Amino acid sequence: MSEWVPVIIIALVIGLVLGPVMWLKPNRRDRQLADMRSRAARAGITVQIQALPAPAGRGTAAVYSHPWRDRKGLQVGWSLQRQRVAHELNFAGCWDWGSARAAPQSAWHHLHQLLEKVPVDTDAVVATDVGLGIQWRETGGGQAFAKLLSALAEFSPLIEGVIRKPSPARPPVG
Repeated sequence: MSEWVPVIIIALVIGLVLGPVMWLKPNRRDRQLADMRSRAARAGITVQIQALPAPAGRGTAAVYSHPWRDRKGLQVGWSLQRQRVAHELNFAGCWDWGSARAAPQSAWHHLHQLLEKVPVDTDAVVATDVGLGIQWRETGGGQAFAKLLSALAEFSPLIEGVIRKPSPARPPVG
């Protein structure tokens, strides 16, 4: 029996050392998220973790934002949020404005098209000073990720083009 005591102690010490190390090792889901976010960054997309919109409940989700080409003069600060119930008074089915501020009406056509192309687990579409963002829960794997990147690349320039404030007319010189 006394011969086994050192072996048991060594096994316990190894377990105490390896346990925390294995606990810190990223799991498969963490590696997938890191890979998606890294690929997004290489494509020029910024990723931020933000609180979910009120209709989505508590928690956070990633917002993937396609930067504006020219940030000057854009009408931003609006968001479309997925609502719990689709209603005819909403902007589009289960999508409605997240605040009292709506996007300029000139962007509505593009926004309707964008909402048809975003991944199923999208919670919001936001226009900030940074760019056009899509908040989603990062499920659906590579196919949903590709769908998200494609939708941002296609619609960000279109929406940017129609939400720019018109330049004030200059009086004639002379």
